[in-house]
Amino acid sequence: MFRLTGPTAGTGHRLHIVKPMAVCLIALWVASGCQQEPSDFDPINPGKGPGQMVGNDGPLNTGPFAGVDQSMPQTRQVDPPDDASLPDCGEDCLDYCNSLDLQNPVNRGLCPSLWGVGLEPRPVQTAEACRRLFADMIGRFPTEQEVASVCKDRPWAEVVNDLMSRDEFVELNQRFWADRLLYNNEAVSVVRIFDADDLVGKLYRGEVPYDQFAAVVSAHPVLTRRYATAGDRAEALFWLLMGRPPLGSERSDLARLYNLWHNGYYDHPHLGERLPDAFIEYECVTDEGEVNSETKGACTSVLWGYNELILKPDMRAEEDGEVMWSGLLKDHEWEKLQLPGKILAGQSEFWEKAVDDVLEQYLGYDLGRMAPEVRNELVSHLLEHDADIRSVHFAVATSAAYLQSAQGQTDTRFRWTWGPLKQVHAETWLDTIEHTTGYELGDCDHRIPETRDLERSDRLGTIALLKNSRWPLEDDGDIDDGYRSLAQALGGCPRNDVGGRFRIVSILTTAQQLNFVNRICNPSFDGDLDGVDASMLLPPDIDPDVAVDRELAAKIVGYQTKKFFSRSASGSELDDARDHGEACSRQVCTAEEFARPACFALLSSSEMLFY
Repeated sequence: MFRLTGPTAGTGHRLHIVKPMAVCLIALWVASGCQQEPSDFDPINPGKGPGQMVGNDGPLNTGPFAGVDQSMPQTRQVDPPDDASLPDCGEDCLDYCNSLDLQNPVNRGLCPSLWGVGLEPRPVQTAEACRRLFADMIGRFPTEQEVASVCKDRPWAEVVNDLMSRDEFVELNQRFWADRLLYNNEAVSVVRIFDADDLVGKLYRGEVPYDQFAAVVSAHPVLTRRYATAGDRAEALFWLLMGRPPLGSERSDLARLYNLWHNGYYDHPHLGERLPDAFIEYECVTDEGEVNSETKGACTSVLWGYNELILKPDMRAEEDGEVMWSGLLKDHEWEKLQLPGKILAGQSEFWEKAVDDVLEQYLGYDLGRMAPEVRNELVSHLLEHDADIRSVHFAVATSAAYLQSAQGQTDTRFRWTWGPLKQVHAETWLDTIEHTTGYELGDCDHRIPETRDLERSDRLGTIALLKNSRWPLEDDGDIDDGYRSLAQALGGCPRNDVGGRFRIVSILTTAQQLNFVNRICNPSFDGDLDGVDASMLLPPDIDPDVAVDRELAAKIVGYQTKKFFSRSASGSELDDARDHGEACSRQVCTAEEFARPACFALLSSSEMLFY
């Protein structure tokens, strides 16, 4: 066992380094055994930590969620509000909304700002709604066949339930939380990151209530090890769960419950790596290991009631009873350390932030702030469903706010009177292109964003970890970096070392996208590019070498529009295709020579970037 007795650079705290094998041998003498035994390493499921303690009793809700309106209500026949004032729902308006007996909580909360005051929502076509739902729940746009088989001629609630039951829904939300928790395996043990990711998976399979999830996260090493001081940990938790910084004395008060956490390293015997992890340094206790009445105030929060958080050392502690690796914590100790999250979960704004996050995720704007009644209804809905966060996802995805078109002009500035319009994430764009063209790109693994040291290792455990990850491996065992490099240039696959995910439209990102689409479609027939085969860009019955005429050009563009955009080409789009086909035919243009530039035009269009 080792300890660096000097302060950690820039923090003023000691850096603790221990070897877990030695610690575990000591811990075998205590009744609970070792929380993380080296012999227990599984490269397929390597996660170890407090996430294993919860969500082991099956889903909170097994049937379809309540809150479905079979049809949208009629707009009340009154003059709508002008843009200079906010909607004012008086007594008659409220009576009208109450008479509708709306089941969906978003619709119920939105009525006083929409139908009740004479505002009309904008109807949406199935193809547009299906495309939006696939991007939001699966992480890519659907094919035309998927629009027909999954979305068309089915009750919308069934469609939403179908997509929410898929593994992709869970994986997409795991990536969402990886961004929020800033996974980085050079700052936090990869074993802990996998445990946190498994915990998020339980949340989105409905196996963990949201308040319990928040409590576990508040004392999880992915959060406590990520920050250097107790105050930083408290502030990070506020931003994560409340959506704001701590105000006044909130930071210093909650920080007292983080005084036990300290940062250090331990040697993982199978990975052959010195992993960063969280440690417990016993505070507010006497030399005999009892609560110190004179110093216990430093471990006690009083702003939300009297909340004392003190652990007593035993045989597991090292350095004369001062320090213990968090891998040795018992279940009841983990639960006690979750006090910060439990405190914040008792505040109303905690629940408001939970539903606001889902509204922002699906709508792209802050409807909870614009129409507070929606937020209130969703909070009640979430609590009625045992804090199953999926119930909020279902409610928003089946609501009038979501099921509106974003196309065309609007006569009002009220944001909730037209549909969501968002920019895709880099992975959504790349995965859609891969899915529609068959061009193999690979993947990112948000759980292991830093792979350089792992790729250099010759340890079997490390090799097995990478082999069982989502990273695509080349024949020599190195990671195929093509997908990651492009995604990171576009703001995806973040390393979370300095910055995180971003979405922008700039000269740099546009140039990166155009260069990639050029590689895929190869409109110039560059022999050095490995573009997709012509058969992927042409209707099945079209020979690549056949001469193009007006109607064949329209047929090719119609085929690609359905393939890439999941919709039929408009009349004007087909007319443009005919005109270009006629121009192409004057130079004896083949089907492939027309299809490749058409592919470039469609895949580089705004419709692939916004939805």
